[in-house]
Amino acid sequence: MIEMMFALAIISIAAGIGIPRMNLHHFRLDAAVRVIQTSLQQAQRESVKRQHNYIVGFDIAGKRIRILDDQNNNNAADGTERVVWRTIDDGIKFATPPAGFNGGAAISVTGTKLATVDGYPSIIYRRDGATSTDLQVYITSTRNQNGDFRLLSVTRSTGRVDWYRYRNGWQRGTI
Repeated sequence: MIEMMFALAIISIAAGIGIPRMNLHHFRLDAAVRVIQTSLQQAQRESVKRQHNYIVGFDIAGKRIRILDDQNNNNAADGTERVVWRTIDDGIKFATPPAGFNGGAAISVTGTKLATVDGYPSIIYRRDGATSTDLQVYITSTRNQNGDFRLLSVTRSTGRVDWYRYRNGWQRGTI
């Protein structure tokens, strides 16, 4: 019994030292990256499969993503078209980074020919898998530390989605 108490005491001390060092903000950020990345990739796959546009819009204030199945390719949500919303976790927000991906200033959702569809900055996936514009989406935790910034970057010609972490510059991330 005494040996078990000593073992529990040692485990408790080790847990007390280790738990405060865990950074839950980074886990939440990485989960948000996966939600956005998966949403973008799914829109691309569906646009190729169904042979019509899919529009991914970003509700920056509401911290969510709108995926529109634009069956008639009119760049608007009609009554019969399916709309799916994906929310970003609590503690995560779209935000302006300390430095843009390719240098210069940036905003939270940006692209060279970013469309505005139903009031949301949006990217349109065409039926060949390409997009209407290149895209950079910046997110961070609500504690606003530079090391918490993440970037999702979409290549216009292929629709490829890559993500990066900010650590004194943008570094490619892996999940």
